[in-house]
Amino acid sequence: MTKFRPHRPTFMTTAELVAAGESLYGSRWRTPLAKAVNIGTRMLWYYERGLSPIPERCAERIRKLADIGLIGLVIRSSIRRTAPELTRFQSHNVAVEVLKDLKAAGII
Repeated sequence: MTKFRPHRPTFMTTAELVAAGESLYGSRWRTPLAKAVNIGTRMLWYYERGLSPIPERCAERIRKLADIGLIGLVIRSSIRRTAPELTRFQSHNVAVEVLKDLKAAGII
């Protein structure tokens, strides 16, 4: 006899998880993303493979890290071109700071 398992809501798809991780950290995204959102790499492995649903709180933290909008993506791309020695995440962090400065100045 199989146990009834209630359907759990999906707060983030595995594709969205992988896209966010690669966007932030490149092809070796798993360990840095797990550290950034304070989860174990094994749990992240379960999320990536769809073996466990990604909790709402975890999905929100990942999205908050990754979502910099179109302007932020353009800024990050420019940073990567002009400073190729920076990692993706370093470029991302610089772009986040530039966006904060532009918003504070009322430019965007």
